[in-house]
Amino acid sequence: MKSKRAFEKSILSSEWKDITIQSEALKRYEIPVSGCDLIVYHRPGRDKTKKQHIIFYHGACGCSQMWENQYHAFENFDLYFVNVRGQGESSMKQGVPTYEDAIEDVHRMMSFFNMEKATLVGHSWGGNPLQEFVYRYPDKVNALVLIGSWGQHRIMSDKEKKQIKYSKIIYRLIPWKLVSQLNPKMCSDNFRTQCYIKKALLESHRSVFLNLGLSAYKDVRAIKQYKNNPPMLLVRGSEDFPKELNSIYTYLEEINPNARQAIIKNTKHQPMNDTPQELNDILNSFFEKVYLKM
Repeated sequence: MKSKRAFEKSILSSEWKDITIQSEALKRYEIPVSGCDLIVYHRPGRDKTKKQHIIFYHGACGCSQMWENQYHAFENFDLYFVNVRGQGESSMKQGVPTYEDAIEDVHRMMSFFNMEKATLVGHSWGGNPLQEFVYRYPDKVNALVLIGSWGQHRIMSDKEKKQIKYSKIIYRLIPWKLVSQLNPKMCSDNFRTQCYIKKALLESHRSVFLNLGLSAYKDVRAIKQYKNNPPMLLVRGSEDFPKELNSIYTYLEEINPNARQAIIKNTKHQPMNDTPQELNDILNSFFEKVYLKM
């Protein structure tokens, strides 16, 4: 068995494609979009006559490999694991990734795979563009799942605005290698996941992290309602900013009667890796209910 140091070295030196392609159930696609080729892995559902699509968006400076414990789950559904532009395998050919492009990439991907509607699952920052997509294009969405996501539609306190302002300064000044060492431990207790986060941070670089955060958070706003009130599942780890996320999720429950929270105990920011079976059970139950009503 490899030591932790040897394992980390092997992950950091590996290509993302080589890591993911080990799963024979996944097929890799390259979708041409402005500035890059969007890399998406597709796992077809068991029933070929049904097209029940579920799209997974990882967080800022993440990668599709963060969802490795979901690759073989939810057998009744077609799964799509996206490397969000500028991250993982979807490196930019020109320019830097923006929040606006991350929103519209959902449209581009749905068009590529001929999807009329889909259920969207966003982790952390990945929930921001998906939440905005739901708001702009409600007729394209069956349901939304946010996992540890502070989200796009909420009331921002003066305290939070100050925290964001100072965090921008801090993230500009801290050596990026130090960020790549500290951030993974804050997010997860799973060593494999920590290695993935570190690799993704190092390869995405500071400009991607800052630009995605800046372009998203400047557009955070409260809304009064969602058209059609799509089903929403709001998942959070009990150790993942409990006070702040509870406040944000409670607000979403107030404006959407079809939204509900699910809390996973003793879990930080990466329930897909820390407590995958519990998360998968929660997600599968939600997916089955959503599509049973259709």
